[in-house]
Amino acid sequence: MSFLEDISGMQDPREEPKKHGLSESLFGKHEAGISPVSVADLSNQINNLSRRLRMLEERYTSLRKNEELTDHNILKITKGMQRDTAVVTSDLTELRRDFIDLKDKVKLIVKELVECAKSEDVKVLERYINLWDPMKFVSKDEVMKIVEDKLEECGIEPNAAEKSKDLKE
Repeated sequence: MSFLEDISGMQDPREEPKKHGLSESLFGKHEAGISPVSVADLSNQINNLSRRLRMLEERYTSLRKNEELTDHNILKITKGMQRDTAVVTSDLTELRRDFIDLKDKVKLIVKELVECAKSEDVKVLERYINLWDPMKFVSKDEVMKIVEDKLEECGIEPNAAEKSKDLKE
């Protein structure tokens, strides 16, 4: 007996169907008494079909649970990836802003460096300063002090020179 015959009680469509006469029905000959062997066989087949049906239902339930779990995991992973993408995008935006600020600051530094004196110019100034030796320069007060000292040596009163100066003004 084939699987199709087990499940439905039907014959395989490739086989030629049995012809029923007047004394036969779909399930076989009409007998006045049903033999206990055929009832036991029929009971076994029903139990077998019931067992197979339960197994199929359990497999179907298991597949449905697996599908729901997979869908849940996919949604969870998708949400996590979206969250990570948002974080990376915000970090990238912040890095761009920082880079632009840094770029502007570097441009400002370069602009200021262009305006600064070059080392050659500083060396030229150093030579002139060394040539002039400003440490030997005298202040106005020192010159006045030297003049007063010289006038005193000559016997002229230094205050008289100031008085004559005040009178001129």
